[in-house]
Amino acid sequence: MKVRIHELAAKEQLDAVTWNNQLQHGLGKRFQEMVVLQVDKIRKNPKWFPRESKEIFKVYIPKFPYKILYSVEEESIIIWAIAHMHRKPWYWQSRMGDVGD
Repeated sequence: MKVRIHELAAKEQLDAVTWNNQLQHGLGKRFQEMVVLQVDKIRKNPKWFPRESKEIFKVYIPKFPYKILYSVEEESIIIWAIAHMHRKPWYWQSRMGDVGD
């Protein structure tokens, strides 16, 4: 199944890599590796993970305070946010309906 990532979710991911590298050299790379691992798990079994809401699934990123929020369409998975868990909940909700690659 194809995975598409909203452009703002992609920016969140890059920002988190940068931030983690500022905290500790190499930490951003570990964050990126965990994201890739979790996205691969989503691709293999997208409906296995818990739901954030009726249409949104969530996957936690191990060892980091982030989660991946996504929906499952007929032919694709759309990642809406790579959200820091201490941000305002649902800040990303307005993105739905504006899918970027």
